[in-house]
Amino acid sequence: MRELKQLKTKKGRNETGLFLVEGEKFVAEIPASWDIQRYVMAKRFADGLDLSAYKARAPVEIVRDSLFDSLADTVAPQGIIAVCRQKHWQMNQLITPGGFILLGECLNDPGNIGALIRTAAAAGAAGVILSNGSGDVYNPKVLRAAAGAALRIPIIAGVALPDAIGQLKQAGYAVYAAHPRGDTLPYSLDLRDSFCWLVGSESHGLSDEAADMADAWVRLPMAGDVESLNASVAGSLLMYEAVRQRYGI
Repeated sequence: MRELKQLKTKKGRNETGLFLVEGEKFVAEIPASWDIQRYVMAKRFADGLDLSAYKARAPVEIVRDSLFDSLADTVAPQGIIAVCRQKHWQMNQLITPGGFILLGECLNDPGNIGALIRTAAAAGAAGVILSNGSGDVYNPKVLRAAAGAALRIPIIAGVALPDAIGQLKQAGYAVYAAHPRGDTLPYSLDLRDSFCWLVGSESHGLSDEAADMADAWVRLPMAGDVESLNASVAGSLLMYEAVRQRYGI
């Protein structure tokens, strides 16, 4: 059980290359392509349950309820955790003809990261790239906010953003930065070809270095006296403009 407690911290997840998925629904929806090391179940959850499907995929460990609850990250634990191995994607796996990618610089709020990942998956993005200084993709709060989508879309984290942008441009991607001083509206762009949205941190926005590498600064129109939108809201609206264009809506 020491290992599971270790996996509740970013340091522990980084050192072991493992992470936790908690909750009956999220565990059941883990794609077959992910390596599950083992299941840990509370006795109350396992009692009377046919465990054959779980055991066919990974070993099952049943622990007393109080011990499980001390390991869980949620307020009202359902009684099951999957210990999974992290995946490490490469840039060439995300770069696809006509695809689009979400680029995040120094995103730190777990709710925003998870929401952006969830929207990227729903909008059909080829992947998500997070820069150095961004939050941990395998943080339980990120995984819950992503509602399982973090395991369904390729994600590369901890990258040097200039290097990533350079590779994307070399592959023919346009880079559009969400920027409050932008002079371009997203509706005037052709988002049917390869491109990426570049979204900055919740508190500081994009760095000058990242913004200067973009092909255009894009802003969303504001009808009211509002300076900016939440990072996940702005990123989601921009991604769905690509969906609108690609579906011919």
